Amino acid sequence: MSWIRCHCGYIIHDSSDFLSYKGSIMADQDESDFFDRVEEIIKSDNHDKNSLMCDFLCKLSYMTKTVYQCSQCGRLYVESENELFCFTPENHNNNGVLKSVDNENWKGFLHAEWNEKKSEWQEYRGYVFADVNCPCESIESDDRQEIIDGYYRIFEKLKKSGVLRSAILKINKELIHEWSFE
Repeated sequence: MSWIRCHCGYIIHDSSDFLSYKGSIMADQDESDFFDRVEEIIKSDNHDKNSLMCDFLCKLSYMTKTVYQCSQCGRLYVESENELFCFTPENHNNNGVLKSVDNENWKGFLHAEWNEKKSEWQEYRGYVFADVNCPCESIESDDRQEIIDGYYRIFEKLKKSGVLRSAILKINKELIHEWSFE
């Protein structure tokens, strides 16, 4: 599923990994089977651990259901057997229930790009966007230097805060700066 139109009209996109409004759930009835399988793999003398892990990941995928939360109204959408089931919260203050248990300390991403020629769908030539669970500025601009300076300023701030997993800056599709936590 690439997007869902929420009942409130908001579009929920599923276009990348590490989304703060997407998660997985597992039925309590399946949880014991899940941990039995983990224990079986750990105790196994089988030398083909890759095969066991592949089998395990397939089983894990089979046992979980994808869930999305609308960032506008907080509705939850659970995907089960190719159907979407919607659940409406009693109040609107529960957005973010699918965020990492690390909350604001979750290590996210910083991405910046500036292109001399902008596509028809672009409003600006460049942007700086941080996908983190803490407040952070974003920048959209036609000024190349504003994008570069903004990227490095935000990069240093997020790196110092310990909430950055990776960062990338591209100018005219050329990689200018890349950083990774690992």
